[in-house]
Amino acid sequence: MFTPARVRLLFVTCIALFMAMLDNLVLGVALPSIQEDLGSTMSDLEWFMNAYTLAFAVLLIPFSVLGDSIGRKKVFLAGVVVFTLGSLLSGLSDSSIALILSRALQGVGGAAVVPLSLTLVNNAFPVEKRAAAIGLWSGISGLGLSIGPLVGGLIMEGAPWQVIFYVNVPVGVIAFLLGLKWLDESRGVRKPLDPLGVLLLTSGLFGIVFGLERGNSLGWGTPTVYGSLALGGILLVLFYFWEKSRQTPFIRFDLFRSRAYTFYTFAGFWMNAGVFGVIFLLTLFLQQAQGNTPLQAGVKEMAWTTMTMIAAPLAGLAISRIGNRSVLLGGLLFQGAALAWFAWLIHSQGFDVPFGQLIGPMMLAGTGMGLSFTPLSHGLISSVPENAAGEASGMGNATRELGGVFGIAISGLIFQAGDAIRSPQDFADHIVPSLAAGALMMALAFFGIALFVRGKSAASGASEPLKTKSASPSETV
Repeated sequence: MFTPARVRLLFVTCIALFMAMLDNLVLGVALPSIQEDLGSTMSDLEWFMNAYTLAFAVLLIPFSVLGDSIGRKKVFLAGVVVFTLGSLLSGLSDSSIALILSRALQGVGGAAVVPLSLTLVNNAFPVEKRAAAIGLWSGISGLGLSIGPLVGGLIMEGAPWQVIFYVNVPVGVIAFLLGLKWLDESRGVRKPLDPLGVLLLTSGLFGIVFGLERGNSLGWGTPTVYGSLALGGILLVLFYFWEKSRQTPFIRFDLFRSRAYTFYTFAGFWMNAGVFGVIFLLTLFLQQAQGNTPLQAGVKEMAWTTMTMIAAPLAGLAISRIGNRSVLLGGLLFQGAALAWFAWLIHSQGFDVPFGQLIGPMMLAGTGMGLSFTPLSHGLISSVPENAAGEASGMGNATRELGGVFGIAISGLIFQAGDAIRSPQDFADHIVPSLAAGALMMALAFFGIALFVRGKSAASGASEPLKTKSASPSETV
């Protein structure tokens, strides 16, 4: 049941989650004002966005494992404090380097808040109620990501850019104080410290994310980009072999013996790759090709974001009736169809396609996102033992974040291919192949689930419960 204690837990975790997810994209509309105020270069502007993403993506898994070891409440609340401090320092920044460092601090805090909020929710609810609770969690997560540009546009209409950061401070203080009072402590498997493993993992992920983030701006053939990607890959391979040699590994690779765990992770990566590259380009399309202001574009995108907010909680209820796999397949199908619909409309009508015709695919895409977030999170956690829930949460969030970075990079690469963009129609011509690529990425996610994850009872997200052995402490359930 949704007892008062569980409702309080959902309130605390979801307001902190919303705050952290919002700051992924909220800053974009304020960049011109920040550039003028701080005298920032174009490179600085990129780092205002990338500093958050890099710290966030790299630390998701380590903080999830740390929460299992020393206490999820402790790590979650520490993340709230760090994120709030980073927000305050961002607003107080009087130079570009100060803002970049403060944004990185926000990312560190967000990397603790996001996965641990999911693990706390999962731990607090019985199996039969988890899908509904995770549905609400997913709706808040998707809403925070989706309305970032709208919130930023609203603030910038009548306030200085610093307010974008200052609004987080009272929210963070409230979340921390209520969390101290309302949250109960929980743990997973306690693991010994592994400094070398953490260093290899974080350095490897940093290399991959840095290379993907900088590919379009520096050029994919530049030594900085391919060197970063290659070094990141080598470090991750070294991390794998190091962990395989340990009796109590930092990350349990035996979890990937479950096909459900493997392909929910796979689907999460490709779904975010397909959809977030498209969201990025469609926001630019509405402004640069169709002449909307940032606020007007954000308002129009509410046709997408509102459906995400509505569909995600409903997905939790649908899981209990038709099963996790079926709900996820429906969500992925809706998103793939919506991206193909966008491509067809812009290809056939050009840059001045009426907004009334874009509402349909926007609503379909938003519904698909809402229907996908919940079963991805629920299915991933349900496919592992209870004491590995934190690790599964971190892995799922990290791979989805990496997928989003990858999707933006690839969509941007396809968009910039060919002749220079000199007119709104050129913009429309360039965006169509990127939309088609997004639809293909969504198809990869769909067929991964359809072909390799078997259905089970309606109440469960796990298709193949992980079989564990008692011989090794790292495999004990």
